[in-house]
Amino acid sequence: MSLFRKRLWLTALQLLVLAFVAWIVHVQIPDLLYDLGAKQPVVVAGPKHLTAERLPGTTFVAIEGEADFTHAFTYHRYGLSYTCFRIAPYGPRLVVRADGKVPDERKKLGRFVGKLRPFDRHPFASRIRKCFAQNGLEVPEGAFLLLLDDVPKLSGWQVGAVLSACVLWLAMFYVFFFVHRKGPARVPPAALLDAEPPIPPHV
Repeated sequence: MSLFRKRLWLTALQLLVLAFVAWIVHVQIPDLLYDLGAKQPVVVAGPKHLTAERLPGTTFVAIEGEADFTHAFTYHRYGLSYTCFRIAPYGPRLVVRADGKVPDERKKLGRFVGKLRPFDRHPFASRIRKCFAQNGLEVPEGAFLLLLDDVPKLSGWQVGAVLSACVLWLAMFYVFFFVHRKGPARVPPAALLDAEPPIPPHV
């Protein structure tokens, strides 16, 4: 393999690593902004209030309605279990995800508080969509996902993770494209020939 091709592959690999770290930062920023945002939830009193124009991005909300566990299911991911159900009268446009099993007393509540975001922006949206499809249900385009009880609360590890990823990206960018390209300074051969031989030490 030629030197040019090796450098080309190395540069492609470096760009891939930088893109991966940048993606990690990109994924964490919306949640960080959510935790830094308003502590008072936006009240969603009915289906007409559940719109992308009124609730863009990730929003802290309090949704009024009745829990519908007719087609509820539980799925497991990375050793954790989640329960998905719906809220009447919002129908398939709103999916609720709760950690673990939902207690019976929670099923009777008329208000559900948590983090609301567009359904397709959730990392496991495809998995949830498949689970609904197995029950003969479809999650339409433009639907929302409510992460139940996920309230804005800033944590030190979250800030540290974002800052660490940013510092890592900058450090790798500097090492990839500046440090290794400089290399040691080369001495011209003519300068080596003209250089005087070292004087031996006196005995």
